[in-house]
Amino acid sequence: MKQILAAMAFLATLTCANLSAQSGKVTANIPFDFQMGSTMLPAGEYTFYENGHILTARRTSGGRGAMILTMPAWHRTPVADGTVQFQRYGDAYFLSGLWTANSQDGFSVPQSSREKELARRVGLPQATSVALSKH
Repeated sequence: MKQILAAMAFLATLTCANLSAQSGKVTANIPFDFQMGSTMLPAGEYTFYENGHILTARRTSGGRGAMILTMPAWHRTPVADGTVQFQRYGDAYFLSGLWTANSQDGFSVPQSSREKELARRVGLPQATSVALSKH
């Protein structure tokens, strides 16, 4: 019984450390209006906060922001430069993911109902990336 409790405590410690390592904030200057979930956000500089599987975008100069539940994403090798990824249908941009620099781990954003509708009508999107700002 003691071994089971020790193993559970060890796993809880690893889980908490992993969540802490994933939490953070990054900044990017987005040159176009974009949709994050059901929220339209204007072009501008945004700070993206990640906490577990929740991604929050807040305009650096104040104003609107959005929050969305994400799914984990993974690269085989670490990504050298951090990026915010979008899918573009004509002139409509949808946030699709975020990769931090020097990491294999990232976040994928599920398609909104509007994006699914555009995908049915327009077809394949064009992937667009915006570099994260260096601090």
